[in-house]
Amino acid sequence: MSFSKKRIAGAARRASSRRPAARRVSAALAALLAVAPLTACTRSMESSDITGPTITIGIAYDRPGVSLEHSGNMSGVDVDVATYVANRLGYSADQISWREASNADRDDLLSRGDVNMIVGVHQDLNGTTDDIEFSQSYVTMGQDLLVRDLDSESITSLADMAGKTVCVVNGYLEQEVNDAIQTYGVNTIDAKNYSECMTALLSGGADAVEGDDMVLAGLAANLPSGSAHLVGNPSVDVEWGIALPQGDSKLRDNVNSALQRMVDDGTWSTSVSTHFGGSSYSVRGAITPSA
Repeated sequence: MSFSKKRIAGAARRASSRRPAARRVSAALAALLAVAPLTACTRSMESSDITGPTITIGIAYDRPGVSLEHSGNMSGVDVDVATYVANRLGYSADQISWREASNADRDDLLSRGDVNMIVGVHQDLNGTTDDIEFSQSYVTMGQDLLVRDLDSESITSLADMAGKTVCVVNGYLEQEVNDAIQTYGVNTIDAKNYSECMTALLSGGADAVEGDDMVLAGLAANLPSGSAHLVGNPSVDVEWGIALPQGDSKLRDNVNSALQRMVDDGTWSTSVSTHFGGSSYSVRGAITPSA
């Protein structure tokens, strides 16, 4: 073999010996990219305390049209809100870890760091509690009643509930509603979630379910025709926001920016139409589109 042929053969052997290492580096890079947040979505977002390959979001599991878990799948307006916000923070839908949550346990879940945020909870009037910070409100609802269709004429407002029984989730009542219940002499039973209240209503254990009207409208739409209906006479308005760990102002600003963008680009209205378009209930968004 000539000198030039030996050099060519040697170079070929060295290149071949490097290929396995190159393949290993490529495989490692691919694995890293598979779990890394979607940084392309977050170039305009400020840094916050949320890091890592997944984001954990607390949300209700038993609210048809709003946030419903079924066979491992999540659907509803709040699910769309959570997914959109997560995407703007750099996480795809398959990087979201869902955790069942409600107003009652939001403080503990956030303070322990079990979740990064909780979507679909009542916004406090002053914007914060000692341990929680809130995003801007994204939807406004009224506190209303869900009653059986057979009681449609006898129960048209909370005043008609005198001597009757209303089911309340987690014992939570707006002060104005609680005062009215005391004034009218309405009996109350507490339930852990809306599913328990619906069981009580349909079995005759309660005469009505009290709660946020968007949730009640979704529950009514999920029942067989002629079962129950939303009274449509709300007593007081409440607002929903996203509960966040106290002190992460950059996260709050990022979430607010994402919510505004969701409204501006039409994703919010599409979600509302998808989940409540066939209902007589009109969802009231709380965010004004940018000029």
